[in-house]
Amino acid sequence: MDTPVAWPAQPDPTGDESVDGILAELSELPELSMSGQAERYDQIHDDLLADLDAGTD
Repeated sequence: MDTPVAWPAQPDPTGDESVDGILAELSELPELSMSGQAERYDQIHDDLLADLDAGTD
């Protein structure tokens, strides 16, 4: 029997602490309703854009 894969799979570290912190929020998705998941994806997307716009390294 195959071992179930955690969903969503945690991404590999990027080496950027702020990006890795934002992406860690993906682990909350399984606990949310479908609409909650969509809202969380939107928030993660917005947070990543804000980090990119801020030019943090």
